[in-house]
Amino acid sequence: MRIDPRFWPNLLTATRIVLMPAVLAAALAGSRWWFTALIAAALAMDALDGFLARRLKAFSEFGRKLDSAADYVTLVAGVWGIALLWPDVMRRELPWVVTGLAAFLAVIVHGFVRLGRAPCYHTWASKAGAVACPLTLVPLLSGGTAAPFHAAIVWLVLAGLEEIAIALVLPDHGGEMPTVWHALRRRRARAEGG
Repeated sequence: MRIDPRFWPNLLTATRIVLMPAVLAAALAGSRWWFTALIAAALAMDALDGFLARRLKAFSEFGRKLDSAADYVTLVAGVWGIALLWPDVMRRELPWVVTGLAAFLAVIVHGFVRLGRAPCYHTWASKAGAVACPLTLVPLLSGGTAAPFHAAIVWLVLAGLEEIAIALVLPDHGGEMPTVWHALRRRRARAEGG
């Protein structure tokens, strides 16, 4: 039985979700190596599923929602695993972690209040933050400087504010929205067309 190639991105995204119990099991077992390897694999799949979706023109509302759900699950498993495996770092960086999580959750809550759903905009800023934040964990968790992690959290807060601004600019959810500037253009085009 041959799988339609346009399903591959969703299969990768679903695999990320399925990996998360193993990520948590590695953290609970105290294995930093397995935890790091599995989270790294999930993050690589996150990059690959988006690349494949663009390459195969396999965009769908279901795929966007599945990708966002996988992001949420990966975030929770990652933060929980770090708290278990690097408790000293987590205690020291807790205000920054809470700030990043608050920004992330504010977007979701605002989306549900304003639009009746999580936004799933996949903005350029949020994509950059999704790449930058895990990379900043390398120096942080290996005993180096926390400055890159702090900068990534500031970036995530700004990205979250942009997503809230997009939800305020557009009265309904219109799928992916690269920036608030694109949202303003879409609103202007709708006003001129209707």
